[in-house]
Amino acid sequence: MYSENPSDFPNVWFPFAKLVASTTQLTIHNPVSNKARQTLRTLINILLILSLVISCKSNKSELNSSESQTYKRISGNKTWGFVNQDGDTIIPLNKYKFLNPIGEEGMILGENNGKRGYINIAQDTLIPFIYDDLSVFSHGLAPAKKNGKFGYIDRNGVVVIPFKYENESHFYKCKLASARLNGKYGFIDQKGNQVVPIKFEKVKSNKIDSFVCVMQNKKWAFFSCSGEQLTDFDFDKITESYYDDRNYTYFKRGLCRVEKNGKIAYLNEDFKEVVNFGTYDAAEPFRNYLAIVAKNGKYGIIDTLGNVILPIKYDFIEHPTEYSNESDLFAVKKGKNIQLLSKSANPITDFDIKEFEWDSYKNEISHQRYFLTTKSNGMVGTVSDKGNVEIPFEYLKIEPFDGKKVTYAKQNGKYGLIDYKGKVILPFKYDNAYSQKLTKHFVFKEVDKVGILDEMGKQIVSFSYQDITPVHYDRNNKFIVQQNGLFGIIDKNENVIIPIEFNEISNWVEYGPTEHFVTKNAKKGLISREGEIVIPTEYDEIWVDNSKLIKVKNNKLYGTIDWNNNLVHPIKYEEVLWEWPYLTNKPLDTIYVKDNGRYFSTDLQGKILEQNVSNKLIDEKFGYILDYR
Repeated sequence: MYSENPSDFPNVWFPFAKLVASTTQLTIHNPVSNKARQTLRTLINILLILSLVISCKSNKSELNSSESQTYKRISGNKTWGFVNQDGDTIIPLNKYKFLNPIGEEGMILGENNGKRGYINIAQDTLIPFIYDDLSVFSHGLAPAKKNGKFGYIDRNGVVVIPFKYENESHFYKCKLASARLNGKYGFIDQKGNQVVPIKFEKVKSNKIDSFVCVMQNKKWAFFSCSGEQLTDFDFDKITESYYDDRNYTYFKRGLCRVEKNGKIAYLNEDFKEVVNFGTYDAAEPFRNYLAIVAKNGKYGIIDTLGNVILPIKYDFIEHPTEYSNESDLFAVKKGKNIQLLSKSANPITDFDIKEFEWDSYKNEISHQRYFLTTKSNGMVGTVSDKGNVEIPFEYLKIEPFDGKKVTYAKQNGKYGLIDYKGKVILPFKYDNAYSQKLTKHFVFKEVDKVGILDEMGKQIVSFSYQDITPVHYDRNNKFIVQQNGLFGIIDKNENVIIPIEFNEISNWVEYGPTEHFVTKNAKKGLISREGEIVIPTEYDEIWVDNSKLIKVKNNKLYGTIDWNNNLVHPIKYEEVLWEWPYLTNKPLDTIYVKDNGRYFSTDLQGKILEQNVSNKLIDEKFGYILDYR
């Protein structure tokens, strides 16, 4: 915060104030000779300059010291910590179960020993770790939970609103927080006063609009921030509109969509109907002051005055979405074709798009959203999220950029590399291409061999292999390769890590071990990521789901080995079963073995625990496995 009040900066301002005052007093009450006066003035000026230099230097040093330190959260072993810009540990792991990013006033929300509190980067305790739950601050107060009830504390840890409420909330635009008592809701202010009485079924508010919504008898009404009722309890539903990536609003992006008795209307900020109930059969929330509506199975677009700006004659209109992201653009469908419109509903493409895909690329500044679009003639190009055609429709295929600057494309039956502007990086001369997300390279095929090229088209791995696939744990540096029909693993310098001599080698296996499953001459084993043999290839089948025992099979009979390949249960049984630790959340301790049609149980060393185990118990524990077989 900046201030022109000397008391806000005592180190800088007080010396000047005192020195000027004493100089004035000296000049008035102690006349001296001109020479002495000049000498004295020179001395005073020197003192002023020194005072300024010392004061400014001191503050600048503190500022640089503060500004030069940046911190990054780290996590590991289900704990959190911080390092500085040099990678030095500031807050170590294995101390806090959770740490929030550094917030206002340098406060860090954390969890330790099942309790929550606040610290700073020096690990000074700012708010004691005594709360069962604690959240971030809004308008100076944070919701906290103690003994099963919620209240609010300030940044000094002082309880401002007592612990008596049944819900956690925050103070938003109205500086009101929702409050629940005895199953009923209302709103309280920052002193705990009830502004909207706590007697309603539901309430809601947001960070953008200066009013709140309240439900009574399953009907919604609008209330002001001061608790005044603004509408009757008329509405079955009040729908928010998209505001930005973190917020929603009722009116700040257009009209508010409401429902009553199965019909839809739009209200303005005076809560007057601009589009009357029942005008449309379907209607979307406004986005950028326009809304998609439908009547009799046909779609169009209206503005905030209720005017139809795109005729209601199309088969479908939507804002393209991907996961939780939604574009401002419109995709309009008629028959088999699609047209993309800008956020103002102006045409971007002709009505000849067959399909489109939302993706992103990285330019020199940041990641940008765009649409990978295919025309009805099969040609592919890209359109930016702002509506500009960036790569012309002259390709048979463009692989999504997936956040990269470069991707591969197909033209005239051959593959090459292009950047996000459509510039050709690698000539179109290859027979096929392949890439994965989060990788910095591309696998290209030339005749019957594949190799790896980087984003500039420079060769990384020679064209000596039948197939190349990045390993899941080091996609940019290690690769599963196939040569002469056999598999192994190499690094990007083509050093062999696992010999190219196996009929099969695993990559990622769900819930599997860190090691690779390998098959050689129809026998299976395990090899480490460094190429060390963990379990030799001498089993027909091998199953790994824990760190204690491995189930193996030979000649249709089962047994177990430990991780040193020592036999624990001889390979002579009809079945070997155990409960999967991942599902039970308990350490493996009991093995169930079937011999001559009967089950018995053992410990992990093969010692018998129970001679006769009932089929009922086996069915209860393993029926889902045995039935599947």
